[in-house]
Amino acid sequence: MQHNNNPAVSHPSLLEVQSQFAAWRKTRKKRERIPESLWSAAVKLCAHHSITQISKALRLNFSDLSERVANRQTAKMAVATLPQDFIAIDMGQPQSTECIIEMEHRNGNKMRMHFKGQMDLDLQSFADSFWS
Repeated sequence: MQHNNNPAVSHPSLLEVQSQFAAWRKTRKKRERIPESLWSAAVKLCAHHSITQISKALRLNFSDLSERVANRQTAKMAVATLPQDFIAIDMGQPQSTECIIEMEHRNGNKMRMHFKGQMDLDLQSFADSFWS
């Protein structure tokens, strides 16, 4: 049986991350924020150690680290809930839009709205007035 010892997949140890934080603290400017790469390394360590252990070992604020760990878990769950055949496409902001909204009330009234161009209307107000 072969073992895959790919260093790109391995995660840094607590001692390695501690030395990275120590090196950064020696060269940082006063009031400089912790770089995202160091935060990311600290968050990854929380998969194998408690948040308390990591916050103490790396001298980090427990609440800040806890929030980042929670945000990462939430992001992982959001990605995991997408269907396997779903492809997210970022279309950016459209220059002009076209929208058709059709509503039918159970009393038989119908309303159709067709908009072209910039969509800065309050469509909720139109809908509320129709349903009331």
